[in-house]
Amino acid sequence: MVKVVVEHIVVDLNTHAPIVILKSEEGEILPIVIGIFEAQSILRALENAVFARPLTHDLIKKVIESLGGKMVSLEIHSLLKNVYYSDIVVDINGNIKRIDCRPSDGISLALRFNAPIFVSENLLEKSENVKYYFSKPIDSKEAEEFRKTIENLDASEFWKKIKNG
Repeated sequence: MVKVVVEHIVVDLNTHAPIVILKSEEGEILPIVIGIFEAQSILRALENAVFARPLTHDLIKKVIESLGGKMVSLEIHSLLKNVYYSDIVVDINGNIKRIDCRPSDGISLALRFNAPIFVSENLLEKSENVKYYFSKPIDSKEAEEFRKTIENLDASEFWKKIKNG
């Protein structure tokens, strides 16, 4: 397993789908297509946004902590039939549990817990081998605009746009 960080969230120019880019210290990357709500959650964690009431990933963090636990890491371990599989590794009072999760949810939680993210070496690609069909990485101003856009976006309209190209 190789430690990675969230390098960027970009938007695929063809499908308009958000993509989270994970990057290793050696420059290898793993792009994962995620949903708009997951992108919003990851962006909020990157921005350290605080809300009066806990959102879903904040609530999960509170539940884990209330049970005496902490997230140890996220491990993205395999790709089967174009679906990535991962586990959050949680320590509850010295008892280690591995819990299956979508990588996007695991990334949101890892960011909230400041837990490391690991990816199986066989899933990483040299960045020069990955063809970028999506826009350039977004800066903090664009991230804020993207967050506002997806907050106000009707999900059914978004999926219509993707289906119709």
